[in-house]
Amino acid sequence: MAHCLFCKIVAGEIPAKKVHEDADLLAFEDINPQAPMHLLVIPKRHIATLNDLTPGDDALVGAMVRCAQRLAASRGYDAPGFRTVFNC
Repeated sequence: MAHCLFCKIVAGEIPAKKVHEDADLLAFEDINPQAPMHLLVIPKRHIATLNDLTPGDDALVGAMVRCAQRLAASRGYDAPGFRTVFNC
């Protein structure tokens, strides 16, 4: 999408401090962190809002959550705990 900030980050048009990338997901540090660890995990495919998810996206959403889990663990946040938020 031409005007989507996240699509521009995925395309490399806007720089981001990437912490994970695979075929389906991109994770990067927030430019205005609200917590000691503030990462965004996004699908590489444009999905405008949570309202646009379909049952076919269940595996993608699961992969996003598991990615967040792995990133938190790799940064030492698994034992004390961490918060995940989905914005729409």
